[in-house]
Parts: sequence; structure tokens; C-alpha cells
Amino acid sequence: MMNLSDFGILISAIGGVIVIYEKVFEKRDKFIIKFDSYHPEMDDRDAMFIVSKSFRPISIRNYGFIKEDGQLESIPWIGECASECDNYDIERRGTLENMEYNQICEIKCRIAGRLVGAFAIGSTQNFPKLAFGWEVNPVKRLWIRLKIYGAAFE
Repeated sequence: MMNLSDFGILISAIGGVIVIYEKVFEKRDKFIIKFDSYHPEMDDRDAMFIVSKSFRPISIRNYGFIKEDGQLESIPWIGECASECDNYDIERRGTLENMEYNQICEIKCRIAGRLVGAFAIGSTQNFPKLAFGWEVNPVKRLWIRLKIYGAAFE
């Protein structure tokens, strides 16, 4: 029969194991990405938004749109390399550094060509998290995923 002090030791041990598990295995950035506008409005630019779902602050290191041929159009790269006459018209509402739980960042941009989705890479991730528009069929989604993840392994 367990007495009260043995029961307390058991509860403390279970709590310690849970805390160690969270510290070791829960280091991934958790966020939701959608290829759509968070605040619908009359705008001809393509939009995406990111919502943080981590209980610790996260940062997004790369983000952008997916073209129909599977190419990734990185918004930070466009911002660095584009000239004034390119007319990308990039707008960002919110911050992507030190995002708290449920914090939202919306990005709008005008890119030539048809876009089928959006991507984002957290600071602790190696591969992009992808989101597609509702009109993209499952076969096309699989083809784009294989093309993007296959290029990462080359």
C-alpha cells in the first residue's frame, strides 16, 4: 500500500517526465499557413497568412508563393532583388519575428503568372510548409510537393 509521500513522489516523477519530453521533442515551430486573405477586401493582389500555434515565440525565416510550375517565389528575396519598376506591390501586416501564440501575419503581393499556393519555413525547420488554393487538384498538389521536396534532397 502506498502512503501519501510515495504518491507525491510518483506524481512529481510523472510531471518531470512530461516536462523533459516537452523540452526535448517540442522544439519545432508550429504554425498554420493559408493561401488566402485573412481580412477579405477588394484587392487584386495574391495573399497568404501565417498564424503561430507555438506556445513559445517563433520566427519565420522564409515565406512566399508557389507558382503553377512548382517554383517557389520567396518574398524576402523579391524584396531584396526587385527594382522599383517591377511593381510587386508587397504589403505585410504583422511581424514574422518573435510571433506569439495566435499572432497573425498577412502578406500580399502582386506576382506575374498564376499562383497555386503559399509556403513558409520556420527558423527551426529545414523544409517548407505548403498550403494550396482550393482549386488545385490532389494530383497537382502531389506533383508540386514531390518537386519541392525532391529538390531539397538534391
